[in-house]
Amino acid sequence: MNKILRNIFGLVLISFLFVGSVVGQEIGKIFTNEEADNLFGEVLIEKEIDLTELNNLLNNTNNVIMFKLDAEGFTVLGDDRKLLLSTANYVEKNEIFHMFSKSKVQELVKNGTGKLIKLQKRNEVFTINSGNFTLELSLPCPPGCH
Repeated sequence: MNKILRNIFGLVLISFLFVGSVVGQEIGKIFTNEEADNLFGEVLIEKEIDLTELNNLLNNTNNVIMFKLDAEGFTVLGDDRKLLLSTANYVEKNEIFHMFSKSKVQELVKNGTGKLIKLQKRNEVFTINSGNFTLELSLPCPPGCH
């Protein structure tokens, strides 16, 4: 029963934070690693991207950046689903990506530490980790594409 209440509380909290991130025009929210682990569970798949490479990708998009991660690799898209980088297979138009505001990813890497950024797939969510901080509350694209 206690676990059920905790899960319900977690979902309500995530929903509240999600609504706040959409209304504020920025997509994503930065959590401490401890908060992210408690809210989103353990990391199932993790790939790393060099900080310099991620900054170069951010320079090639204006508003949003999108990620897709699986066991084979990862793909990064920019505005209008423009392909920025792919270590995986071909990208289909209907594949779902996790979209963040460019500014939130920039804030994460500014506040984080280290030269490697971790792209993480958890049970139900996708997170980006930089040092002691984790970014989540992305929008799925589609249907939430700009």
